[in-house]
Amino acid sequence: MRHAVVATVSLEGERVLLSAPTIDDADVDAITSCCQQHSVQRWTTVPSPYSRADALGFVSAFVPAGWEAGTTRTWAIRVGEPRTLVGMIGLDRIAGGCAEIGFWLSEQHRGLGLMTEAVRLVCDHSFSVDGLGLQRVEWRGFVGNTASASVARRAGFRFEGTQRLGAVQRGTRLDVWSAALLSTDTRNPAADWPPQTATPA
Repeated sequence: MRHAVVATVSLEGERVLLSAPTIDDADVDAITSCCQQHSVQRWTTVPSPYSRADALGFVSAFVPAGWEAGTTRTWAIRVGEPRTLVGMIGLDRIAGGCAEIGFWLSEQHRGLGLMTEAVRLVCDHSFSVDGLGLQRVEWRGFVGNTASASVARRAGFRFEGTQRLGAVQRGTRLDVWSAALLSTDTRNPAADWPPQTATPA
């Protein structure tokens, strides 16, 4: 069943464009390829193994349904020309002035600051009165996901603790780190993160 076209919002920074992923072959193929990478499967909740049918269902059903309901906003992270899809970022459980941010990036595009830029764009949109007007954006990452934690720290998120068995990954409960950014917080990199959350040099 195909969803009707729904209104979405695009966000553009210096190097990245955030726009809703589409059913175009280029987007579906890129998502399929990225979600087969070991680190994406290791630290996210995407299906494993990941098939093209999973990607097609994601862009044709999950993404538009979330935008239409107003509970989830999902963007493809695009770089260069012709705006190649290299990752995904989104807000989930949007309600009561709060949302949770989640993201992944292809392995070959990491270490360039692209994800930090994307997170800042989404947070700006989240807090803006012309955007969602939220007061709080939450981040959660499985314990050990130092790359994601480093992005959140650089974007200004404040560490709030470890939630024991706080999230489910493919039927198994795991511990998660949690952090949050408030609309009133500065966006400077936060200094209160424990050392175990840092990516080894």
